[in-house]
Amino acid sequence: MGNEKQMRKLPFEKNYPSISYIVSNWPKSKNILKKFILSNHKKPDLYKLCVSCLRDLNVKKIGGFKLVLQELSKRCLRNVTFNTYHNEHHYKAVVVISCMLAKLINLKNDDEKILLIIIALSHDLSHNGRRVSKVPYFQENKSFFELQKLLFRKIPNLKKNKRIHRIFKSTYFPIKPKKVDDKIEKIILDADILASLMFGMDVGIELAKRLKHEIRFEDKSDVLFSGFLQLLQNKSLYLESSKKTLLKKN
Repeated sequence: MGNEKQMRKLPFEKNYPSISYIVSNWPKSKNILKKFILSNHKKPDLYKLCVSCLRDLNVKKIGGFKLVLQELSKRCLRNVTFNTYHNEHHYKAVVVISCMLAKLINLKNDDEKILLIIIALSHDLSHNGRRVSKVPYFQENKSFFELQKLLFRKIPNLKKNKRIHRIFKSTYFPIKPKKVDDKIEKIILDADILASLMFGMDVGIELAKRLKHEIRFEDKSDVLFSGFLQLLQNKSLYLESSKKTLLKKN
């Protein structure tokens, strides 16, 4: 398919191309995605974004999960704690980057693709922002249990719910998960931090500035970002696609 047709087919948002176009033209397309990730002048249509990503992943039918995605999208737009980082713009970034990684590793099962987009959208659902508890996994548990209320009728299987809960807990940034073999878990963990890494220092500091306002950090944004990079020394990106492709320079 030619580039122009690929751009017009399945755009993930108005005036943007498809995820397929972004991936196949990477890293030349990096600035297009950078613009989308940084834009925060209007609320994104999270439901349409998720559906576009699933279509780009060749998921033909989402069935009853359509209502789940619609409700999740509404909840993710509420931002009752006025977060400047953990808000709809962080969610959209994780959804899009998760979709890119799923394409790069050729994630095959439709149920897995749907689950990936649901977790990417909701991994920080109802985030408490600066009021978040310092108790390890408090926020991750809170977000999971809110999602579970919506998913219970669709995924009543205890084993599957334990899997989702584990993935949510793995996103607790200060502690590195002991063992990560799950493909969806690897995608989510990488996507959650890649937006702050893949576009260079300036973008990382800009996103740190948003987090600084959210948590009332008293020092400069670059100091907060440096702390983030130091914490990363004890963590790692899990997918080769994250390391070799998405971090590739223009």
